Amino acid sequence: MELSRREFIKLSGAGVGASIAGATSAGSVLAQSSAFSPEALAILYDPSKCIGCRACQMACKQWNGLPAETNDATGLYETPLGLSAATWNIIKLNDRDPEATHFFNYQCMHCADAACVTACPSGALFKDPEGFTAYDPDKCIGCGYCTQWCPYGVPHLQVESTLTGVAKAAKCTFCQDRIWSGIGGPSCAERCPVGALEWGSRGDMMDLATMRVDELKAGGLDGVRIYGETEASGLGRLSILYDEPQAYNLPADPASPTVARVWQSVVQSLGALAIAGVTVGAFVAFVLSRGRIQMEEVE
Repeated sequence: MELSRREFIKLSGAGVGASIAGATSAGSVLAQSSAFSPEALAILYDPSKCIGCRACQMACKQWNGLPAETNDATGLYETPLGLSAATWNIIKLNDRDPEATHFFNYQCMHCADAACVTACPSGALFKDPEGFTAYDPDKCIGCGYCTQWCPYGVPHLQVESTLTGVAKAAKCTFCQDRIWSGIGGPSCAERCPVGALEWGSRGDMMDLATMRVDELKAGGLDGVRIYGETEASGLGRLSILYDEPQAYNLPADPASPTVARVWQSVVQSLGALAIAGVTVGAFVAFVLSRGRIQMEEVE
């Protein structure tokens, strides 16, 4: 099929425009909110109430249609050892005090300044107006950048086709479909039989956490603290800790997504501009070659 100079110019212009739009989109992550409002939604976890029943874990799997994890060799069910593409909510045993055994719940922290959102080049991960980190699998390109930047190791890639190798990110979404449809909140919190997991406005959850910490300190537990009040500019998942964050394999000072932000807004933008440069170069080469061909035809 012959391509006229005018048609080539149109296509080149479209390519440059798309590249610049991509660069602009990449830079738009700078607008991500770096703080929660008291009205934003949040989850509070109190391990002093947790009995390790794993009702939250099962509720998460059931509502989100997540498969049971099995041994690849035997095909038998295995208790999940950590968060994965098939396990978005997990209870682990934390034996810190020889006189008391406590459980701890792990899930997405829904950071106010989320590194996964910053690093995502397609907009598949984004901050919902209610404050939690939402996810649109239709936009996911399976790049895996979110899995590399998250300081909590939450997102994982799930291979959707072993034939093509196509993968999609998978993580806790705060049961966004339940929130959006107005039928309720996170299934893990609503299923918890003892109130170890609660959900509501972040202001209310902070008040509950503060009251609980004061109660525990009055009972002689001086090391009790709230985790998530300021970490990563504030978390949408608040936790009451009895010890330093490291005792729970939580970062005391979660890495800032500044590097991810620079990578997204600068490096990806440069990549988009490079594509535009290639397009322009191809156009120039086309013009020169057409001119040479015309001169040869005249001769």
